[in-house]
Formats: sequence, structure tokens, C-alpha cells
Amino acid sequence: MIIKRKLYTKWDETDNLKRMKDSDILAEKNKKGGSTAAVVRDTTVGVVGGTALGGAAGAAYGLAKGGSGFAARMGAAGAGMRKAGKAGAILGGLALGAKALHKKAQEDNEAEFYNKRLKYAKKQAERREVKDWKTNMTQRDGYSY
Repeated sequence: MIIKRKLYTKWDETDNLKRMKDSDILAEKNKKGGSTAAVVRDTTVGVVGGTALGGAAGAAYGLAKGGSGFAARMGAAGAGMRKAGKAGAILGGLALGAKALHKKAQEDNEAEFYNKRLKYAKKQAERREVKDWKTNMTQRDGYSY
């Protein structure tokens, strides 16, 4: 039996900074966090989907509960659709909105973690660059203070 293990951790991406050249580290850009547009999009999808699902459930309930005549059943179905549609919209929007906010928070945390390590790597790369420049300038042939 072969056991598969998760090979990727949050350290893998920042460990690449250790293998990069100083010039590449200094050219590296900070990461941006999660997008607010994704939260709005997912919440909207939740509202629309919840309305449709709630409306369908309310109509089925209204038809089953409705009176003996066709008009009574249709009236009960319409009332059920309106009621359940509102509830479905609220619940769907809340559920997908909460999920989207959680995902955005995770992306923000990952970006913050990476940016913190990148800042430290840049600081060290700049220190090494200055040290190398001074060494090159003071240890040349024919150079005197």
C-alpha cells in the first residue's frame, strides 16, 4: 500500500526566497490579499441560488398544502414561493457570503505571511549588497584610503 502525503506547506513558497539570488529577491513584489469582488460575487450567487431553491421548495409545499381547487392550489403555491424564496435568499446569501469572507481572510493571512518573510529577505539581501560593494571598493589593487 502506498501512502500519499501532502507535499505542499506554506513554508515551501517562502523557502524559495532562500534559493533566489539577491537581485531576484530585491525585484520580487509583495503579494496582494484576497479580493473583495469575489466576496460580493459569491454572496450574489448565494442570494440568487437561494431564491430559486427556496421558491421551488415553497411552491412544492404550497401545492401540497393547498386547497381542493386549482385556484386555491396556485394561490397557496405563490404564497409559499414568496415566503420560502425570501428565506432561501437570506440563507443562501449568508452561507456563501460567510464562506467567501473566510476564504478572503485565509488569502489575506497567506499574503501577510509571505510579505513578512519577503521583507526580511530583502533586508538581508540589501545588507549583503552593501557589504559586497564595500569589499569590492576597498580591496582593489592600487587602492589606498
